[in-house]
Amino acid sequence: MVSIGEELKAAKAAEAAINALLTATPKSGVIATLRKASQAAILNLSSGGPLNEARKNAGIALSSLIHSQRTPEKIDKAKGAVSGLTGFAQLGRELRIR
Repeated sequence: MVSIGEELKAAKAAEAAINALLTATPKSGVIATLRKASQAAILNLSSGGPLNEARKNAGIALSSLIHSQRTPEKIDKAKGAVSGLTGFAQLGRELRIR
């Protein structure tokens, strides 16, 4: 399990890595960034709630980018899933700070 701050940082890095996939051939660093974000999302899964749904969706979408042929549809799906995870993780972090 990683902290929600680390999870948020990994998700934001994944957003940048996904954008890089749109413009260039993936480099090992891009794939490593996607893998780190996927692992952070999956390791933090717990029971129920919108944050966990976002984690599940991001983990599945990122895994698909890592382990199969990258298509524009898969990239768009991952981009949306990671964006959702980033939003929910940010909200979760803010609620824990209060």
